[in-house]
Amino acid sequence: MDNLKFVCSWKGKIPQAKLSITITGIYLEGCLFNGQQLSDCHHDSPVVSLVPAFTAAWIPKDSPSPYREDEVIFLPVYFTSDREQIVTCIQLPCGENHEHWVQTGAALFLKNS
Repeated sequence: MDNLKFVCSWKGKIPQAKLSITITGIYLEGCLFNGQQLSDCHHDSPVVSLVPAFTAAWIPKDSPSPYREDEVIFLPVYFTSDREQIVTCIQLPCGENHEHWVQTGAALFLKNS
């Protein structure tokens, strides 16, 4: 495990992965995500939205990630929207303005309570 890193991709397969999984049913609060990049919520946007299905895998640390480091943000994944129990963090493509997404309080949830 010391030689591996956890990566996520909305582009499909992760070529460096020997084994990958498709994850569905993750909720997002604080912004919107279309599978390509984050965007601001609008006045009529839902408070919580489902994230499109994505591929996740452990790959060697020296392998290239699906996205450049400067185009992703690591968002926390909580068990519920109460944000009491953090499970992990995953990377989402966000464009260039990382600080903006931190300020929105964007977070992911396994269960919408």
